Amino acid sequence: MKSAAQIQATIELLDERDETKYPADRLMAGYFKQRRYIGSKDKAAISEYFYSVLRQRNTLAHLLSTVELPVDNRGLMAVMAQMQGLALADLFNGERYSPAPFEAALLTKFAKIDPADLESAPQHVRLNYPEWLEMELVASLGDRLEQEMLAMGERASTDIRVNTLKTTRDELKATLAQQGLSATSTSLSPWGLRFDGRVALFNLQSFRDGWFEVQDEGSQLLAWLTQVEAGQTVIDFCAGAGGKSLAMAAMMNNKGALYACDVHSKRLGQLAKRKNRAGVHNIRTHVLSSEQDKWVKQHAARADVVLIDAPCSGTGTWRRSPDSRWNLSANDVDELVALQRSILSSAQRLVKPGGRLYYATCSLLNAENQEQAEWFAAENPNFSALTLPAPDALGFSAECVKVGNNTFQTLPALSNTDAFFLAAFTRESED
Repeated sequence: MKSAAQIQATIELLDERDETKYPADRLMAGYFKQRRYIGSKDKAAISEYFYSVLRQRNTLAHLLSTVELPVDNRGLMAVMAQMQGLALADLFNGERYSPAPFEAALLTKFAKIDPADLESAPQHVRLNYPEWLEMELVASLGDRLEQEMLAMGERASTDIRVNTLKTTRDELKATLAQQGLSATSTSLSPWGLRFDGRVALFNLQSFRDGWFEVQDEGSQLLAWLTQVEAGQTVIDFCAGAGGKSLAMAAMMNNKGALYACDVHSKRLGQLAKRKNRAGVHNIRTHVLSSEQDKWVKQHAARADVVLIDAPCSGTGTWRRSPDSRWNLSANDVDELVALQRSILSSAQRLVKPGGRLYYATCSLLNAENQEQAEWFAAENPNFSALTLPAPDALGFSAECVKVGNNTFQTLPALSNTDAFFLAAFTRESED
């Protein structure tokens, strides 16, 4: 494909996203599936264009408005191409598979666009986040707002978690090196390896043999901080597709019982194939009808450890899902906060006396993080704050994370991971 055809494909994807609101990765998968003639290099170029526009939507729209150009996906793509030094007249030429041409008057306006105008633009424009979220982001990130939002505009690395049931990090790294793949050990997670570029990981024999799973380093840390042990009863209450369940099962060396629960049967169904590939046999799955499922009452006070990786705004994963920042609304956050409290209120019943409860999100927002931890502590006097291991005890610098007495948080600029939050509690032992 020529560059013009790649740009036209990107515009089509952007239009479809606006119409359907489907997640970007799902949208692209469907688009490429219907167009199998598109080669791998063209797919990579289209994906890069697509995600770049989504990451810079506010900035690009502002530049269009400064010269009174219409803010539509064709214009967004055009101004981004121009900022990359590409000639619009050559790309938007109306030829087959190419975008329609701009009138001469519009091209003249494009030529007047000055990126220096961004210096005086509002903060939400420069840093590409929804204007309505500004107060919450300022309250949550403080003087880290700018650097964290800039980091959210970068492409995330590809991280994998080594499956210690089958291999070691050094052994897997050496195996990958023999295949010409360069990976570095993650600095925070003891199980992680990182690739800077795109790698066809699912085609590797080591993946098919269950030697690793794709998982952000920050997500790996959440599992590690639970400090689960062999022989315990552990419940992953919002397990999704089971990434953290698999990590904890490896920590338990397949000994004990690990229940992976979720209301989404399709996502939980993926865990069956994943656990078989990983050689995990101590995970049992249960589809919940809701957070109040009768299963919770039936298993009350049985668990040594309960992990609640709660449904959340996903603001901590904007590097990987840049489109989600534009789909989120204030009402969404309010509903999520209420759901998180309902989940906490129900799932806490599963923790036995002396057991531990971990509440986690992939959110940047205090409303979903620190404020929820404080709410839970106030509502549940039979639980007390559980001090988490200090970073230096875990083998990395405290400067890489934000820590409190019973809380732990990673951030993209600070930690070079997605943003995750964890709060830890223990149920008081019975006298």
